[in-house]
Amino acid sequence: MKNGALSKLYILGILLFLYTPIFVLMLMSFNESRYNTLPFVFSLKWYEALKDNTTLMTAMNNSLYIAFVTGICCVILGTLFVLGSQVISGKWKGLFSSMMVMPLSIPWLIMGLSLLLMIRAFQMDKNMFFVFAGHIIISLPYSVLVLQARIQALDSALDEASASLGANALTTFRRITLPMLAPAMVAGGFLSFMMSFDNFVISYFLIPAGITTLPIEIQSSIKFGFTPEINAVSTLIIGISLVCLAVVGAIMGSSLKSIFNGGKA
Repeated sequence: MKNGALSKLYILGILLFLYTPIFVLMLMSFNESRYNTLPFVFSLKWYEALKDNTTLMTAMNNSLYIAFVTGICCVILGTLFVLGSQVISGKWKGLFSSMMVMPLSIPWLIMGLSLLLMIRAFQMDKNMFFVFAGHIIISLPYSVLVLQARIQALDSALDEASASLGANALTTFRRITLPMLAPAMVAGGFLSFMMSFDNFVISYFLIPAGITTLPIEIQSSIKFGFTPEINAVSTLIIGISLVCLAVVGAIMGSSLKSIFNGGKA
């Protein structure tokens, strides 16, 4: 019992160490003081100021747009990859899977610098195409991993049963495979969205002049002088991330429940 109590205190201490700074940031976004000083006086003035801060709002809209497009592209490309890998032999399948998740092991700093050097080597200018390409490269493995876990849990007998009933490959995909992959597609899309929305390094190296994203704008604002609007926009980012995590958790939980229930049946 003593060891159990110590273990709980240890875990609680780690959680407090990790999340106390985030909680303080969120709390100070509702503090009236411009300098985050006590006593705490509840106020929404910094959210009202954020609404009028066109620079931060434009940067947030850019980040949302890039993350949304990245999430859609990652879902499409990830789905095509996991479906195509089903018809590849074992050796090549393992090779392609390893190459697909390799960006997870490469530091984003190296990835962004490599992409920038490639652009310069071909004497091309930075543009939004390369921004999207960079975000897709680093976000795609998350969608692929979720989709691979889902497709490995599918029963291949369902496709065989569909074919025996006279359905062609397109009908089988549309009526059976796609609905069963849909929860993983949504979950993978949300994960890719989150990775793209919070990304700083890739955007910093590849984004063209005159355009900024929210992480870049926050970094620039802190460098030239901290403003309480950053607390407010950071709280909004945390809220978006929590919503995405909750949606992913709910989708994956219901998906796993359906798999286990199907197995028992």
